[in-house]
Amino acid sequence: MEILKRLTYFAQLMMNASLKTYLVLVVAILLTACRTDYPDLVRSSSSEVAAVGSSFFLLNEGNMGSNKATIDFYDARVGKYNRNIFSEINPDVTFELGDVGNDLAVYGSRLYAVINCSNLIEVMDARSARHVAKIDVPNPRNIVFHGSYAYVSSYAGPIVADPNARQGYVARIDTATLQVVDTCVVGFQPEGMAIVDNRLFVANSGGYRAPDYDRTLSVIDLTTFREMTRIDVAPNLNQIALHNKKLYVGSRGNYADAPADIYVVNAQTMSVEGNLGIPANSFCISGNDLLAVRGSWEGKAFVRYDIENHLLSELITDGTDEQIRMPYTVMADPNSEIFYVTDARDYISPGTVYAFSKTGTKIWNATTGDIPAHFAFTDANIGAVDTASTNDESIHITKVFDYRPAPGQFVNVYPSYTEGDTQESMNKKVLEAVGYNRRGLVSLGGFGGYVVVGFNRSIINKEGADFRVLGNAFAGNSEPGIISVMADDNGNGQPDDTWYEIAGSEADRAVYNYSITYHRTPNDHQPVTNGETWCYDSEHIRWTDNAGQAGYLIQNIYHRQNYFPQWLDTDTLTFTATKLPNNFTLINGTYTATTFPYGYADNVPNADPAACIDIDWATDQTGNPIHLPKIDFIRIHTATNQQNGQIGETSTEFTGITLP
Repeated sequence: MEILKRLTYFAQLMMNASLKTYLVLVVAILLTACRTDYPDLVRSSSSEVAAVGSSFFLLNEGNMGSNKATIDFYDARVGKYNRNIFSEINPDVTFELGDVGNDLAVYGSRLYAVINCSNLIEVMDARSARHVAKIDVPNPRNIVFHGSYAYVSSYAGPIVADPNARQGYVARIDTATLQVVDTCVVGFQPEGMAIVDNRLFVANSGGYRAPDYDRTLSVIDLTTFREMTRIDVAPNLNQIALHNKKLYVGSRGNYADAPADIYVVNAQTMSVEGNLGIPANSFCISGNDLLAVRGSWEGKAFVRYDIENHLLSELITDGTDEQIRMPYTVMADPNSEIFYVTDARDYISPGTVYAFSKTGTKIWNATTGDIPAHFAFTDANIGAVDTASTNDESIHITKVFDYRPAPGQFVNVYPSYTEGDTQESMNKKVLEAVGYNRRGLVSLGGFGGYVVVGFNRSIINKEGADFRVLGNAFAGNSEPGIISVMADDNGNGQPDDTWYEIAGSEADRAVYNYSITYHRTPNDHQPVTNGETWCYDSEHIRWTDNAGQAGYLIQNIYHRQNYFPQWLDTDTLTFTATKLPNNFTLINGTYTATTFPYGYADNVPNADPAACIDIDWATDQTGNPIHLPKIDFIRIHTATNQQNGQIGETSTEFTGITLP
């Protein structure tokens, strides 16, 4: 009865505090009144659901002080929802994921979880959810990415309501070294962020200073990483969603005379255009619609807002909304029309995630951890992370025979070079990244850089596509690599027979036997005279080719490590291979890639049918087709030699081989 009295008292305080602050107080009461030890975490379990849309990770916040943040994984390919995968995959990580999960994102080959009260960013391999590193950031809130940096909003002080609380900041983190390299002071208690035209917009809440909330968006120039200005919007800002260079900014209001709402800010003119009249604790953009949910003791709401026609409609149409006790988060699948709503229920017990069709009818639901909140969509396959399947129909990389990248901005990073590494140890690191279907990231560097891999069994030449090459291509970013195949004709298990090149769509435009030599000499460089401050002229790597041309592979400010493979004891690297035509074009100041129709690595997104390869496309050295009943080895090399401004050189990335 005493607990009930306290809850009633604090419910009256809700008008003067944010919802999350109120929940923190409720949980603190329950913890101090009922027990003093941490509850046992729910161990990994799974449930069968419908196989639709994209796979995703879901970060469950957990109650403050309970050390109960967890990560779930939905495998859309097989229709399985897996709870609390982090603790099972990382049994040796002390205190498991940590205290209060606040944001989650996949970027490149890594998964980043922002853990608020534990004052850290947990970095995992996005293909296996294995722990990679922890980054210390005080009271972190949200994370976004641009180029080679992660940006994390931080309250920059202890977790305590204080009218004199200091201003927050945004931490800039190098995604290669996973180190904080700079900070930029913004407003009070910064929350959500969005990036438009090299500017970072930061929602300042002032949540610790109630009732004197902050009202501003900080605008940071990412080139100088300094605050340009602040835009006055509304009190207690929290979330930002982006649509056509307009920011949809959530305000929790002041719980008195300023109601919660969503405001529209023009990111180009940096002015407030109006408000939607929609109070929401979570919203997202799905195509031309804004989806919003509200959950509070005052009531709940589920809204779809047509941005172009300014029309409101019901988000959930089949009555499932009546089952949702406390709607907490809404999120749209970026690759389909499916959307998700989470139910936090009572905030102290497992919640529920619901999947809906675009028309608002339920597809499936599953039990989650406590306070399901943050989604990160992925094409990862969590589960096949340790050993090859005993299923004879599966294909896994089990051997890396040679990894020889050309110089490049991701070389010595993916995989990471450590002083003392040899060719043998780097081959092993590549296997750790892409072996057994782990799908980590391996960079082949500039033109000619290559990797040679073998498998748990032969890949049989069947009618149609025979295997799929995985990379990290996406719309506007295609870095094609040429694929060569070999059969183990002599049966010795080594790639010492004959290579046959897969003839892709650009075979008639390719340059054969193109040879390039990269020179390691650090002082042999081309001075920068065009004012492009993103170049580091003292670190250019000179190249010469057999066509009488020469140039420089230019280091940029986003990747400052050595570009030349550091484990190789040589001052030059020469590659002779087939070269494809350049595919990047400068359009309106931005380099954009054109994808080739078929036949190459890292050319199209992994799910695209054009990522599949037919062994019957193999050709001999004279370009004539050759029939191979099976293959046992694959070689991939970067096939273009081009510089793309701030994007840097074109470098093929490789994440694995699967069946089509």
